[in-house]
Amino acid sequence: MKIALSVWKDCISTVFDAADQLLVVDKDIEGTFKRTSVRINSADGSARALQLKEMGIGVLICGAISRPQEAAISASGITVYPFVRGPIQEILDAYLDGRLHLETFALPGCYGQGRDAGRGRRRAGTCRRGSS
Repeated sequence: MKIALSVWKDCISTVFDAADQLLVVDKDIEGTFKRTSVRINSADGSARALQLKEMGIGVLICGAISRPQEAAISASGITVYPFVRGPIQEILDAYLDGRLHLETFALPGCYGQGRDAGRGRRRAGTCRRGSS
């Protein structure tokens, strides 16, 4: 299964909707991970979902993501881990080790109330937002 991480330099991109770069990680037959940098071709949520699906992505790990964009990607059969932050290698290791749900990897204000008890991950749209 291919894993896509939205990236900015060597970290998870803060906002997926504005990201234009993905790191795609795929395990080959020998068990080594192959990494490929891919440019996202569109800002449109449906087009992005289609691009991910055509690449064979099974998991997307990203920062903040709009509800419509997450819904389009999820509807394509891709598991989305939203509201994640940190250096790419740490995030990838945490995902592979089952530690991605830890508060250390959550965007500020996005831990706690958005937890999905069944899977130990955060759901999009439940991030606490400041009130004005």
